[in-house]
Amino acid sequence: MPDTLNSENIRPAGAADLDTIFELNRASFPEAWSKQALGSALAAGFVVYVWPADDGQIAVYFLGQIVLDELHILQLVVAEPFRGRGIGSELMRFILNLMRKQGVNRAELEVRSSNRAAISLYRKLGFEITGRRPNYYSSTAAGSGREDAVLMSYHLKVK
Repeated sequence: MPDTLNSENIRPAGAADLDTIFELNRASFPEAWSKQALGSALAAGFVVYVWPADDGQIAVYFLGQIVLDELHILQLVVAEPFRGRGIGSELMRFILNLMRKQGVNRAELEVRSSNRAAISLYRKLGFEITGRRPNYYSSTAAGSGREDAVLMSYHLKVK
């Protein structure tokens, strides 16, 4: 069992986290971002948060971008040893609450239609499916064509 997690350890990512974020990104996405692109997102002020375990190992990270009053969710990655413990949902609740406090009115995302775990996570958080982008993603398997993106949206109630 991996080290324990304390939600008080959730923090904005820094340059020292870039290598780990890059490795988690590569392990999780067929179309992973380059280290340079991730570094540029950090430098540009994208919303990037990490949740390290008590031993310092990053268990989950979030990457998003605020455009006007909308949060565009780009990535949520839970490290393999920490999956199935609900920390992805917990970090998303933290991010949504933070965005609400900052006056963000809506969160948007797209996800591969085959990523049932992510779709389920976001639906449980209150996201609604708002549409599809046909053939948006390249195939993850040779010869199987392209894959649709499922569009999802969440309306935050600003307090």
